[in-house]
Amino acid sequence: MPTSSNRTNDVDDWTDLGSAIHERRVGNGLTLVGLARKVKLSQPFLSQIENGRARPSLMSLHRIAEALGTTPQALFGGASDSEVGPVVVRANEVRMVDVHSDADATASESICQLLIAGDAPFHMLEFDGLPTAFLDYFSHDGFEATYVIAGRMEIDIDGTITELGPGDSISYSSRLPHRLRAAGTRRSRVLLIETAVERIRDGAVARHDPPRLHSPTDVDDIIQTEVTRS
Repeated sequence: MPTSSNRTNDVDDWTDLGSAIHERRVGNGLTLVGLARKVKLSQPFLSQIENGRARPSLMSLHRIAEALGTTPQALFGGASDSEVGPVVVRANEVRMVDVHSDADATASESICQLLIAGDAPFHMLEFDGLPTAFLDYFSHDGFEATYVIAGRMEIDIDGTITELGPGDSISYSSRLPHRLRAAGTRRSRVLLIETAVERIRDGAVARHDPPRLHSPTDVDDIIQTEVTRS
């Protein structure tokens, strides 16, 4: 059960997020109405987000971040690679966002935990449960790898659907339109690692490489090959 202190920190996170969105919007010369129109949210709801009184879903937050030229993780703030030494994030400190409902994430069918936030070279997200139907596509600069911890899932990458089970992973250019959904009855847990948008402005990341699927057997073969070489 969360403590009073943890609930206070959670409220502070959303207040800080709203302030970051406001600062980015003003810095980009956008009005509240203008940004609301770009991200397909009502102006009153966006105002509540900026004031820390409403919590956007991951889908809404992604649209806001994209319109402002950044990422959800960067808007939340946090550790940067300029910091010296390891940065520890405890389980009760992880930011949780509902994937598709602009509401409290605690009772959702799909919760996204932002395990690494802020100005880092890459981001790591854990999905506890996935939507049962495909939602809108994500598409952005960078590269992603998705790994299934438990349950089964389907990933649609630019119209090609691949089913993955525990231990399977797939990597792909995140410029390709992509989206996830649950497959089967068991609740899914999925780990997603992606490069940070701010880190690939120089175009070093391959943008349209075909997806690469990796099974647990593939990983064992790679490990055995490396052992043989050594």
